[in-house]
Amino acid sequence: MKDLIGMIVPNCDNSFFSSLAHFTERSLCEKGYRLFIADCHNDVQREKEYLQCLSSICAGIIDVSGLSELSEDLLPQDYPLVFVDRKPSSSRKIPWVGNDDEAAMKEATEYLISKGCKNILLLPGYIAEHKESPRVNGYLSALKENGIEESHVLYRKGLRSSQEETRDIIMEQLSEGRKIDAIITSSDRSAFAVMKAIGELGYYAPEDVRLISFDNTPYSTLSSPSITSIDRNFKDIAYKAVEVMLDQIDGKEVCDTNTIEVSLVKRDSSR
Repeated sequence: MKDLIGMIVPNCDNSFFSSLAHFTERSLCEKGYRLFIADCHNDVQREKEYLQCLSSICAGIIDVSGLSELSEDLLPQDYPLVFVDRKPSSSRKIPWVGNDDEAAMKEATEYLISKGCKNILLLPGYIAEHKESPRVNGYLSALKENGIEESHVLYRKGLRSSQEETRDIIMEQLSEGRKIDAIITSSDRSAFAVMKAIGELGYYAPEDVRLISFDNTPYSTLSSPSITSIDRNFKDIAYKAVEVMLDQIDGKEVCDTNTIEVSLVKRDSSR
């Protein structure tokens, strides 16, 4: 259908992805298009099936991908496709819209270091096909440049909700006596789980553990204390992705890399 665009997200239950979908639909509607949203549940095989299925009925696809590589047999070479947030490797040039996650994570880590933190735990989030993470690179770069040798990076398994898995990780680490004075999470929902876990163990933020998260959703202000968070400007990401998609459909030249600026919103959890 000429007026239908497909969008694949890892999980609609995630606030960031659902917000992306919301603003993508709004932008497309303003331009006379409709949106078909597919939730692949962090399953790479399901994502591949959706790519093939949606390409048969949609004029183009916007994909928040969990793939490490886009194989040539999944889509026609000239099919309009935009990657958002994550970018699998591919033999063809496919435009991408998102944040400079490496720089954002480096800024967050350096901010915690400036507060005197030396034992910073990073929970970078779950990606279906594990690959090199820009956020981990930014974190490690900040530690190295500030002479901190020991790093702490723990990945979720993606089998349960981000809150459940995050809580279990924090409970295990702190119960075992690991010295942690700061935590960076992949989302505000995960940060909310961290707040609950450390509270159950008798710790407080920011007195015992400083905390920074990503996304800057309402979760960051509902917590007590409020949570310092990286604002990823998901509305701008969505609107830019739509712009790039429609330019592709119209046969216009598009930029391969479209970076949306972020900002560190400082709140009580890191003061």
